[in-house]
Amino acid sequence: MNKTKSYNIQTIQMLIIFIISTLLYVNTWDFGFALDDTMMITENNFTKGGVTGLEKILTTDAFAGYLGEGKSLLSGGRYRPISQMIFNVEYSIFGLSPKLWHIQNTLFFALGMLLVYITLRRLFDTHFIKWTSIAFITTLIVLFHPLNTEVVANIKSFDLLLSLVFSILALYWTLQWFDTNKNEYLFASAISLFLGILSKETALTFLAIIPISILSFRSLEKRKVLIIMGSLTASVAAYFALRISLLGVPESVEVNELLNNPFLGATASEKYATILYTWWHYIQLFLFPIDLTHDYYPYTIEITNWSNPASIAGLVIFSATTVWALYQFYKTIFVDQHSNYMAFGWLFFVIVFSISSNLLVSIGAFMNERFIFIANIGWAIIFAQVLLTIGQQFKANAQKIIYLILAPILVVYAFKTIDRNRAWQDDYTLFTTDVLVSHNSAKCNVSAGGKSYEKALLELSPFEKNKLLSDAEGFLIKGLQIHPKYVQAYILLGNVYFEEAKYDLAFKSYISSTKLGEKQDAPNNIKSLGIKLQQIKDYSFSLEVLQYYEKHYKASSDTRYNIAVNYLNINEVDTAILILNQLIKTDSTYDEAYNKLGEIYGRYKGNMAASEYYLIKGYEINPKNFSICENLGTLNGIQGRNEQSLYFFQEALKQMKTPTAQIYQNIATSYMALGKEDLYIKYLDKAKAVKPISQ
Repeated sequence: MNKTKSYNIQTIQMLIIFIISTLLYVNTWDFGFALDDTMMITENNFTKGGVTGLEKILTTDAFAGYLGEGKSLLSGGRYRPISQMIFNVEYSIFGLSPKLWHIQNTLFFALGMLLVYITLRRLFDTHFIKWTSIAFITTLIVLFHPLNTEVVANIKSFDLLLSLVFSILALYWTLQWFDTNKNEYLFASAISLFLGILSKETALTFLAIIPISILSFRSLEKRKVLIIMGSLTASVAAYFALRISLLGVPESVEVNELLNNPFLGATASEKYATILYTWWHYIQLFLFPIDLTHDYYPYTIEITNWSNPASIAGLVIFSATTVWALYQFYKTIFVDQHSNYMAFGWLFFVIVFSISSNLLVSIGAFMNERFIFIANIGWAIIFAQVLLTIGQQFKANAQKIIYLILAPILVVYAFKTIDRNRAWQDDYTLFTTDVLVSHNSAKCNVSAGGKSYEKALLELSPFEKNKLLSDAEGFLIKGLQIHPKYVQAYILLGNVYFEEAKYDLAFKSYISSTKLGEKQDAPNNIKSLGIKLQQIKDYSFSLEVLQYYEKHYKASSDTRYNIAVNYLNINEVDTAILILNQLIKTDSTYDEAYNKLGEIYGRYKGNMAASEYYLIKGYEINPKNFSICENLGTLNGIQGRNEQSLYFFQEALKQMKTPTAQIYQNIATSYMALGKEDLYIKYLDKAKAVKPISQ
């Protein structure tokens, strides 16, 4: 094959890779934010913090902008400033623009696939390009695979896309240096690896991947290999030096929350049996990417033991294949110098996967599809080599046979990828879709319940609203059955019950949350529940709820006031008076307490002098309180002081944002008492215009 034709094929293959990579994810461009976009973008104070935010991103844990400084979700913390700094700059220019970021993810995925192709071609096919090259077939398998959807469709995973781009670039520049001896390429490799690690820690594995690649597909030149190792080690050391200087030495903290430590309560034997089971499940997902989900939290994956055949299968396959691959690698270096693509593919997968396998570092979840995003290149190399081996049996028809096998697989992958993308359009769609797969996940059920509840609040149709609330209730109850100590689930379930007017169940749910240590949302919701019950005139229950709030949390003036109102409405007038008098002793500026005392003494006790005393005190504190003004108008009218009565009614009218029929009628009555019939008729008409008056 001549050189010109070779370049033409390479150009066409690169165009195919770029176009397909883009087309597979073009349907994500109109999606909104989903999943961890909240933590890293929409509710991250550093992402939205301008220049100050940039400084914070560089000097704090990856989750600090969302959780608060000094806080982290996972033991040891995370330091990944590059993607968040880019988000920060883009937010400063464009604001919250999910379309921009979805397009960015797609383009960086396409760039990553081009780099995979170019780098593997340089690593494997050093002399010519063909349609059955292992580099091209590997890249096709990787870019079509549905397991990529979480990374490309979820904006937050831009960190992984950057890590892929920089890691592969580090390998590419190393190959360039090895083949040309130009030191600028070695420097570019070191910088690329450094940026890759700053994007996401997955790139650390290329400290091993790059030398293994050189040793597998280039001659053994000890001096060059040592120089490469020195350069790459310097990059890794620079990353850790920067991280430690800014964040300090990572602390290993015991995590006692099931959702951040899925092995909580498991024995060591169960833990490792479960880990090996997840490894087996990863193999299944690569070969048969059918039931995909973003959620593998407890207990989408069940804690298992060594009686599980899948755990044994994971152990046998991974250990035996790794030993075999290492032996083949040894032979490549020291025996026959014959490169073994399948052994290299397996080592690539195992090494990259090791950092997110739960074996070396706790990742806070059983598994996740994005955790093997870069590692899957290794699987694809093995798959491609198997196809090439099959094709070689047919000699002249090799290319036709290879694509007869590969094409249907890629078509199925394409349809699955495009279909799977749709789940990522927003949180509600994602959670309610994935809960069908992750039906035994506490987190997914509670997330689906929470988003169904939020959607219900915006729904205008009573039928649709009730259906969404019913769905939310079911999801949340299931989540609590799986994880009975899920604090947020109790709060959400209480909110759902509140909207469904199941107030007794709402109260119980909020109390359950507080017993698990929730000290902000649940207490506030208990207080709101008490006020709601008062509004619907369930005074006894309102009293019970507000007294619980007063007993367990800091008593506020408005809480005590509403307790007094409840006592008044259940005809315990003296108790109401006692509480209101205690209230004004502790809060002498609480004008509503004086107003209510004035009402009680006038209406219930017939003591007009006491009524006037308290109403005047309230008026002195807050002359803009229209209720006090209105009560003073009524009191003066009863006592025949019609001019004073009219004055206070008019003052009440001035302070009302929306005048009532009653205030107009009161003013009309005052004018009638003063003999001003024309003004009486005028204000009576105004009263009727607001609300017809019954005869």
